[in-house]
Amino acid sequence: MKVLRGNILAVNDREFHLKELDPVLMKDWEIAEKAEDFLKPVKVLAMELGLTEDEIIPHGKYIAKVDFAGVLARLKDRPNGKYIDVTAITPTPLGEGKSTTTMGLVQGLGKLGKKVTGAIRQPSSGPTFNIKGSAAGGGLSQCLPLSPFSLGLTGDIDAVTNSHNLAMVALQARLQHEANNTDEFLSSRHLTRLDIDPSRVEMKWAMDFCAQSLREIIMGIGSKTDGYRMPSGFGISVSSEVMAILSVFTSLSDLRERMGKIIVAYRKNDEPVTTADLEVDGAMTALLLRAVNPNLLQTIEGQPVFVHAGPFANIAIGQSSIVADRLALKLADYHVTESGFGADIGFEKFWNIKCRLSGLKPDCAVIVVQQGL
Repeated sequence: MKVLRGNILAVNDREFHLKELDPVLMKDWEIAEKAEDFLKPVKVLAMELGLTEDEIIPHGKYIAKVDFAGVLARLKDRPNGKYIDVTAITPTPLGEGKSTTTMGLVQGLGKLGKKVTGAIRQPSSGPTFNIKGSAAGGGLSQCLPLSPFSLGLTGDIDAVTNSHNLAMVALQARLQHEANNTDEFLSSRHLTRLDIDPSRVEMKWAMDFCAQSLREIIMGIGSKTDGYRMPSGFGISVSSEVMAILSVFTSLSDLRERMGKIIVAYRKNDEPVTTADLEVDGAMTALLLRAVNPNLLQTIEGQPVFVHAGPFANIAIGQSSIVADRLALKLADYHVTESGFGADIGFEKFWNIKCRLSGLKPDCAVIVVQQGL
């Protein structure tokens, strides 16, 4: 009870505590650690945003998932707020400052008394544990709590990874069965020979790390019951088509349909082999379901931020999810979202893919550039 009371007192005296945070003398993680002493409990954050108790699924004290379908159904007749997208010039290896700018805009609009939300992508463990680090922003403009945000959050990327890899398991098993057995045997197991061309497999395995030594591998090097021997490899989870689908789906039925259209390989007659052909699309969707609801976090100054999906822009679509933006636009007067990488990649995909699929159009775009350029 003491801890709770202390936190509430800290929240009520937020301005005083913010003055103690010095971005010149303190590292980003030190600022985040101090700022987390006066975070709003997520139930308070949700209440201020206009969410009902049964529309949030708490993951601890400061993070929750939001039932997007329930909220959109309840607020279907409410007009959308203003839609703002943050993009940038071609970034440096350490980024350009889009997330920091996004958090700063959200905080600035909040300071002006506007009801505002933000949306950013979940960071991959690859850059988090590499030189770039997390993607929460920086200085006094960060998304918090930092450690959960940076280290897996509510498990969305794990769900994407498992869903993706299930398709590879199904493909490998099918190649093994077709190589080792006759058509009669396959028919007895209710299988039809797909006649997959092992040289035209379009997918690799997924993992959420940068592991260069696993980009190209040979798998199935045991006996004939240990898989099908062939070249393969690992790609980072955020480049998976499953992650792209999480970013662009508009409803659960749309999600289910898209999951069945993923092309895994090609047959020897050049016809595509999909996840539906492997009869694994339903199970893949089931594994992904725990990731479909956006995550609710907050800025250092206590404005709500939705974190959902995490595709890179240089090798994937590079956008936070459509459902997160739709949700926020019904709840706020201003919503600030972000496009990954530079405008020539991220904003192009925002405008030509995300906006066309969502039906949304931005009211304003913000371009982040280096000082002096």
